[in-house]
Amino acid sequence: MANWAVFESGREKLCVPPGWTSHLEDDGQELVLLPPNSPDSTERVTFTRFAKDAPSLDYPSVARRLATSAFSRFGEAAADTLNQLVFPHDFAVERNAALRKQGKPYRGYCLVYVDNRNVYQFRIVLAQDRLNAYSGSLVRDIFGNIYIDGKPFVEHLNQLQQIIHLH
Repeated sequence: MANWAVFESGREKLCVPPGWTSHLEDDGQELVLLPPNSPDSTERVTFTRFAKDAPSLDYPSVARRLATSAFSRFGEAAADTLNQLVFPHDFAVERNAALRKQGKPYRGYCLVYVDNRNVYQFRIVLAQDRLNAYSGSLVRDIFGNIYIDGKPFVEHLNQLQQIIHLH
């Protein structure tokens, strides 16, 4: 993965295979990475960070709502799972779904991660044929190459303690 493209969004770095392009959406709040040869831009990796500026908010509900609505552009979702991930000091809600748009199969993965300062939303939507053509797990490789404040997002110091199946 030494030749992967690196994109930065504030304190975060996301790495994707070579040839991908980036742009900002949602008034510059959302970083969007698009794979090559994806003419309709249905396929994408997105990243958004929200500051936790309202301590009274129910952040587990916020995370669940963001994960649940992550693929609202798709009419169909099958093999859909929703889990809460519990870490020593943080938590996340992840959603994994088989999607379909205009008869074409896609795979969607969303992770809403909440720490003491921020809510991070990572979304990946890729065509099933792109995933099948990749040697290994493209979703796992993309998530394994996310860095926050210079540290790997998936790091050994923040081990997953529990998975709670929500749906």
